[in-house]
This record gives sequence, structure tokens and C-alpha cells, in this order.
Amino acid sequence: MGRNMYSAPEANLNRDSACETEFYVVSKTKFLILYFGTLGMYALYWFYRQWRGYKRAHGKKMLPVLRAIFSFIFVYSLFKKIQQSIEIDGGGYKWHFILMAIIYIISDLLGWISMFAPVGTPFYYLSLLLLPLSAWPVFQAQKAANLACNDVDGASNTNLTAVNILWLAIGAVLWVFVIIGYVAPSILQ
Repeated sequence: MGRNMYSAPEANLNRDSACETEFYVVSKTKFLILYFGTLGMYALYWFYRQWRGYKRAHGKKMLPVLRAIFSFIFVYSLFKKIQQSIEIDGGGYKWHFILMAIIYIISDLLGWISMFAPVGTPFYYLSLLLLPLSAWPVFQAQKAANLACNDVDGASNTNLTAVNILWLAIGAVLWVFVIIGYVAPSILQ
């Protein structure tokens, strides 16, 4: 019974250990492979993991799945929280999170609209062109999240897991269908 019951509770206030769960850390290479290899579907998982980590770290009541599904609504809030985390540590990293959120919102909404465009129309081809544009702001946010968690290179999450490989296989099938969808109209004419 050596513990004084009137003493203040002890907690690890080291930012490094707290940040292990605040934001999702992933290496830049792994991020790009998963984002483009899955035709951007990785963004859904990425947003989910960011919100899940934030929820756990701060004890907030939120539904990370819904925030991921409706990422175009919550992207500004997430990007702002990542930036605030960097600023708490006194970091001077500026990644123009407001502009990145705007670019993501526009490219995401245009991507969804173009998916329903008739095959062969110019708007139909826009969806594939928007993939790099929608990846750029999320990639910038990932770099910022890594910095906020003191793992700039994402060294703690560099290896592709079996689940990652499975998603890349699904993405490869989707890529085949996309290529067929883009090439077939010109062959059939």
C-alpha cells in the first residue's frame, strides 16, 4: 500500500506515445501504392483510420465510418485538426490545409458525378483524370499527420500487409475494367 490515494493521477503526457493513436501514420510510398492501386478506394479506409485514431485519442463521440463515407463534408475538419496538432508541438510546417480541403472537396464531388456520366462522353473520362488531383491533398495531409506523430517518413507503417495485398488485387481487377471501359468504345466504333 505504498501509493498515496490523495496524490494526483499519473499519466504519460509524452506526446510521442499519445500520438501513436491520434492520427494514422503510413509511409509515403505505401500511401501512394495503395491510393493509386485501389483507384482511390484507399481514401475511404484512410479517412476512417484518421477519424478512428482521433476519436480514441481525444475520447470524442463520433462515427468514423460515416465521416469516412462523407469525407467531402468532414475533410476540412480533419485537415484542421492535423494542422492544430502540428502547431501544438510548435511545428512551423504549413501545408495550406484549407486549400487542400477545397481541392479534395471539388475533385471528390466531380469524381462522383463523372462516374455516372455516359460512357464515351468527355465527362466520363474526367473520373480517371481526377484521381491524381484527389490524391494530392490527402497525400499532403498524410505527410502532415506523420509529422504531427513525429514519424515524418512513416517508418512505423511501411510494409504492405496481406490485407493491403488483397485490396491491391481487387484494385488490379478494377484497373482492368477501367482500361477496358476506356478502350472498348474506340474499338467498337
